[in-house]
Amino acid sequence: MERFSRGRRLLYANGHLGFSILDNLFGVYLIFFLIPPKELGMPELVDNTPIFLGMTIIGIIIIFGRIIDSLADPLVAWWSDNAKFRMGRRKFFMVTGAFPFALAAALLFFPPVNGVSGANAWYIAVILGLYFFFYTYYMSPNLALIPELSRDHKERISVTVLQAVFSIAGAGVVLLTVPMLWDGFQGAGMSITGSFKLTMVLLAVVAMISMFLSAAPVDEKRFSGRQPAGVGLLESVKLTLSNSTFIVYMIGTILYWFAFNIIRAIIAYYPVVLLDKDPGFQTILMAVLFGTAVVVFLLLPTLSRRFTNKQLMLTGMLSFAVLMAFTAFVDRFGDLKSVVAMIHMALMGFPVAVLLVIPNAAVSDLSELDGYKTGKNREAMFFGTQGLFMKVNYGIASAITASLFAFFGKDIAEPLGVKLAGPVGGLFVLAGFFVFLRFPQKKVTEELAEYRSRADA
Repeated sequence: MERFSRGRRLLYANGHLGFSILDNLFGVYLIFFLIPPKELGMPELVDNTPIFLGMTIIGIIIIFGRIIDSLADPLVAWWSDNAKFRMGRRKFFMVTGAFPFALAAALLFFPPVNGVSGANAWYIAVILGLYFFFYTYYMSPNLALIPELSRDHKERISVTVLQAVFSIAGAGVVLLTVPMLWDGFQGAGMSITGSFKLTMVLLAVVAMISMFLSAAPVDEKRFSGRQPAGVGLLESVKLTLSNSTFIVYMIGTILYWFAFNIIRAIIAYYPVVLLDKDPGFQTILMAVLFGTAVVVFLLLPTLSRRFTNKQLMLTGMLSFAVLMAFTAFVDRFGDLKSVVAMIHMALMGFPVAVLLVIPNAAVSDLSELDGYKTGKNREAMFFGTQGLFMKVNYGIASAITASLFAFFGKDIAEPLGVKLAGPVGGLFVLAGFFVFLRFPQKKVTEELAEYRSRADA
């Protein structure tokens, strides 16, 4: 098989720009849009009163969407692993999934009633289910191409670093430009809500274009050569879940992402509630975070040659746990709290960069190794099975955040819910650290090297 050139890797990895834009539109702004801080003057659209075991309607809706997403993960993964489409078993899903994924993301911000309403709750639940289905439909096959298009650790890290750069860029597009576009449209005479919705639509269009372009350089006959797995759905899931090394990896990584999802859910509240700043200060905080993360991205290819995936993951987890906990104390520094907040965000750049690069490289190694051992090319199922558990995890993280807001407050007068979100996330990532200590990195590296040498012989 031909090598996937650097130029093609760059264009393929660009799809993470679009994916990240849509992911952050949901992750950062959906709860913010539905139950905004009172100080902004936007209407609440869904009742956030606890109704069952501390859960709110928003939390239940998000968990429902994540359940749909989780159920779709193994189904789409199995479909892709066994697909025989002329354009390829991965590319077909990327080409046909980009538009509906972007459309569903935009529709999340167009509920039917401009006020608290049960109709809004039902609308968001349905659209969120569609959003998460097409999220999986596009991303599971896309990620499965990582082990297929990279031949060794150097190429694999190269691909995942590029994807991470585009992911950060996508998050930057959302977190840096939303406040600017939002303010700009209001300055042009639009209402605060109308300008927000237009901003969401424009970013969804940019995301769709990016995701279409990602499929352009992928020619699976030339660069992959993998054959359909020929394995039934239940058998494929069973084979994946019986891989104990993958289970250890997955639990630790899920808990890492859990913490990230909590901090992402509160980032729009962070400057308003904790720092007494306007929403635009979020742009400065994100620029600091992303600037540090980009520096770490540039260093990771070198670091990955000196340190194993396990060592980098453990370092990222431990530092993230400490930094998440510190969120509760940012507002205690008086006139210096804005400076402290920027330092806080800068330090978070390291664990965020590790999280965006190393897990995809690690699961690619595990899926490749499994393919050698079983003779079945089931790369998508590894990403899909991980997604099955991770997406529910995301929903629980968002639900916990909404519940913290409901019980302890989300406004300047009652900020405790926003402050507690960080330490809660820190506890989860600390648990992930102790799980990941059991990951058998040396065994994986040695077995993979042995199988690759046999394949090249």
